[in-house]
Amino acid sequence: MTCARTAAALAAALLGAACVDGDYNRSRVFQEPLPERVDALAVGTSDVSDALEHLGAPVHVIEVGLGLALAWGWADVTDWNIEVSAPIGDAQGNFRFTSTDTTTEGLVLFFGPDWRLTALRRGYLGDLLPRRQLPRDVEDELVD
Repeated sequence: MTCARTAAALAAALLGAACVDGDYNRSRVFQEPLPERVDALAVGTSDVSDALEHLGAPVHVIEVGLGLALAWGWADVTDWNIEVSAPIGDAQGNFRFTSTDTTTEGLVLFFGPDWRLTALRRGYLGDLLPRRQLPRDVEDELVD
């Protein structure tokens, strides 16, 4: 008997007494802004109100120095899982495989202290969004 036949016979014997379970899920989250709406915004000219008027509410608002970043994101996510359980002597063996593509595409607009658009970036939100930081203490600014 060849190695391939031996492996196939062993797999068939294990799966004959095994339990195989799986699922498939697909979801869509939010929607990409229309390109003509994004193209209507101009670096140095457009401000926060223009962005909100053209693109609607963002999914993230992050303070960046004295300015801010507004982010719009969308995802088409597919998840699938396979789980196999088989008795091995007196023990129970488990194998689990999960595939999840959770990369969220997005658009991030950066605004300066005057709330004018300084940069527009597209890509994956995880790469584009600035790291969160503690908010600045505005009491100190009010006292000055």
